[in-house]
Amino acid sequence: MPSLNLHRLRVFHAVARRESYSRAAEDLHISQPAVSKHVLDLEEELGVKLFHRLGRRIVLTEAGRLMTDYAQRIFTLADEARRALEELQGLERGTLRLGASTTPGCYLLPRVLAAFRARYPRLEVSLDIMASHDVVDRVIRQDLDLGFVGATFAADLHVQPYVEDELILILRPGHPLATLRTIPREALEEETFVLRDAASGTRTVAEAQLKERGIIIRRSLELRSVEAVKQAVTEGLGISFISRYAVALEIRHKVLAVAADPRLRFRRPLVMISRKDARLSPAALAFAASVRKAT
Repeated sequence: MPSLNLHRLRVFHAVARRESYSRAAEDLHISQPAVSKHVLDLEEELGVKLFHRLGRRIVLTEAGRLMTDYAQRIFTLADEARRALEELQGLERGTLRLGASTTPGCYLLPRVLAAFRARYPRLEVSLDIMASHDVVDRVIRQDLDLGFVGATFAADLHVQPYVEDELILILRPGHPLATLRTIPREALEEETFVLRDAASGTRTVAEAQLKERGIIIRRSLELRSVEAVKQAVTEGLGISFISRYAVALEIRHKVLAVAADPRLRFRRPLVMISRKDARLSPAALAFAASVRKAT
């Protein structure tokens, strides 16, 4: 079937709405014969009758009623798209509420946010850092426009890939395990693992990957923040799995070392989430576009 002619559909919709060829012609500022021809051409295009004639009246057929409903939805969606683009071009005011887990919130989004604020200085933007499950809950409750987390899925969410993260094993410089290409399981199990709190997505992924490899964490030290974890490892209190994004500076300046064993590097997706049934604001659409452009 050829693509639907939207001009003919708009003429048909005007006739269906007004229940009259002549009144539709007046609304559209075209002749009545032109209206009749557009409707006939649309019927031929679709292969169905859209109107019955009852004396001087016209009545929608079942196919006509169905097409009227779809036409209304098409034109409503087109109007929404046009308004959204117009608002997007003139983003002068508004609010944007963002939420993120630690890795994207502290180490990835600030650069994007700085460029976004420079482009739209009059928008009010907030970014809250919290546990992944709290980001998901607040997006579902529509307390946040957009969320950025590890791969957390729920039926109510629209999930878009953001970036791929890599969890790496960090140690203090000079640690005897740092340069081993194959670290024995027994040697790892003798170490103290510096862990984030139980709500941390990084900890969840790392523990699952270690369990899959048959490695048991026998001793651990739990800390509340990424910065505390990094400081503890620097001071030799243990070893830890952490996002490569979170330690880029420390690795560059040799404050921390990365284990050479390639088996101890775990990839995970970071994603952008929004509520599936929510219409994103122009500000949220603009920020989502900025994020995609930056990755």
